[in-house]
Amino acid sequence: MKKIRKIISLCIIGIMMFQHTGITSYATGVVAEELTAPSGISYSDIPPAIENYVEEHKETTTGMSVAVYDENGVIYQNHFGYADKENGLVIDENTVFDWGSVSKTLIWINVMQLVEQGKLDLEEDIRSYLPEGFLTNLTYDEKITMLDLMNHQAGFQEMYLGMQTSNEDEVVSLEEALKSNQPKQVYKPGTVTAYSNWGAALAAYIVQNISGMDYVEYVHKNIFEPLGMEHTSIGAILDDNAWVKQQRENIVGYDINGKKIPGKGISYCLLYPVGSATGTMEDFLTYARAITPNENSDCPLFEKQETLDLLYTATSYYGDSGVPNNYHGFFANQLGVETIGHGGNTFHHSSMLAFEPDSGMGMVVMVNQAHEQVYNYDMYELIFGKFADSELASIEREVPKGIILVARTIKEGPLSFVGATSITGYSQEDLNCWWYQEGDYIYGGYSDSFIHTGEAIINLIGMLLFLLAGGYGSITLVGGGFICPLIQKAIHKKNEPHRCHPFRKWNYSMSGIMTIIIVDFLIMFMRLTNGTLCGDMGSVAGYMVQSGILGFMAVVLMVCLLWGIMSWIKKGIADTKAEKVKYCITIFLAICMLIVIIKFNMYQFWAF
Repeated sequence: MKKIRKIISLCIIGIMMFQHTGITSYATGVVAEELTAPSGISYSDIPPAIENYVEEHKETTTGMSVAVYDENGVIYQNHFGYADKENGLVIDENTVFDWGSVSKTLIWINVMQLVEQGKLDLEEDIRSYLPEGFLTNLTYDEKITMLDLMNHQAGFQEMYLGMQTSNEDEVVSLEEALKSNQPKQVYKPGTVTAYSNWGAALAAYIVQNISGMDYVEYVHKNIFEPLGMEHTSIGAILDDNAWVKQQRENIVGYDINGKKIPGKGISYCLLYPVGSATGTMEDFLTYARAITPNENSDCPLFEKQETLDLLYTATSYYGDSGVPNNYHGFFANQLGVETIGHGGNTFHHSSMLAFEPDSGMGMVVMVNQAHEQVYNYDMYELIFGKFADSELASIEREVPKGIILVARTIKEGPLSFVGATSITGYSQEDLNCWWYQEGDYIYGGYSDSFIHTGEAIINLIGMLLFLLAGGYGSITLVGGGFICPLIQKAIHKKNEPHRCHPFRKWNYSMSGIMTIIIVDFLIMFMRLTNGTLCGDMGSVAGYMVQSGILGFMAVVLMVCLLWGIMSWIKKGIADTKAEKVKYCITIFLAICMLIVIIKFNMYQFWAF
């Protein structure tokens, strides 16, 4: 009896966890069973397919909203799971999610509206639309066009700091946010695709300058209001929609395993046009349907249908393969068919908007889990098919050899060591997606990855020696400086002298300095990789302190190293060969550590 009650209780919990209200809508006279999605699944099979898919992944699912549509209407819409699992608050039509980088598509729609009005030229140097001297960190004299910004080919490297804050009081104007933290231009414009949040925000600032309207106001007037999107915000702190801001407090963020993400649960994007849109699934769906090509009606966001056609004309390709990569800021994704859209991630939510332009069929997903892929990527195969079944999958390609550096990284400056760790390789499993190799470059997805074996090997060896130096210093300090003396005291009589080479204390001092450096570095690296340095400006100040400590200790290490070398030259080492080898290793690793600190500018606490 107890077992039966337990089973019933589990069933009730399961039903509550995945409660839903499915919506199926078709044009009059259209028989749903006769229609099929690009994957081959019939319309009538879409609801159970998605619901079965959710059931299969319920162990790692917290909350998710999904909608499938075509040019005739909404085929399926549903909500699953919890907005706040701990308090039993379920996802419903009033739940708001972060759009993340799908917000960038609003920028590109704005840009094309201005193009349509003749106020913006996609091929013009963007400096003509900016205040004099606005761009201060350029390397190349070549012009940067709006198309370069849309294709993420303006040449800017990645940025980790100054992007987010958890404190509303630290939010500044878009102009100030752009001017205060300009990433270095490390690639020649139009040559390398390196996804850039800063570049997209710059495009939004250009929209603001040309239109003479604040960007938030412009989006509301030219997108939200025409579409009736009353439950979506784009403001940096959501203050442009009081209802959305209040609702946003009710949803909790989780990781991909369903574990609650600690902290406030909301962060504010200083470059807000690239990731601050927040709203309901209904509004998200309305927007998606409006920008999806539809033979039955024109796009309400443009005066001419030709503008939408231009928008979905390819602007960059995977090398010379002829396979599109970008459509005026919208990315192509190769599944069973090619889809166009954009994905988004914040520290707490994930989202995806994608459609197949020929059929006019699309799907939108919103999840309160950061960097989620089960629904935001994998589930799209139910509607659009698997890449393995596409024509591109039949093209024979060899797995790239060598070490690969990712273009979307920090190549220069005090955080360039992060880029040095962004080293990966391709395996046979990676063949189940589209990528294209041309010479030293591997074109793939949102950012071009490229083979640059020489630089990659140097970076890899340097970082390994840096870590080895820190490990060696820690082991020497703990083992030789603390444990060995205790053992020596235990085996020697109290008044019996035991040999202690004069350089031993120097060696322990060097080891102690290297230990402090590696500990400080690892703390800084971990905070970078888990995103806490993007959390608020106080964390940026913390980074500056850590980087300052790193620089100071590097100077101390250099002084101690030079003193040891000079003393060795003057006095020599009258000791065993083993001791000499140990001191030589210390000197070598200390030099390696200093070279790496200098190469990657880790000491530049004043720059980030």
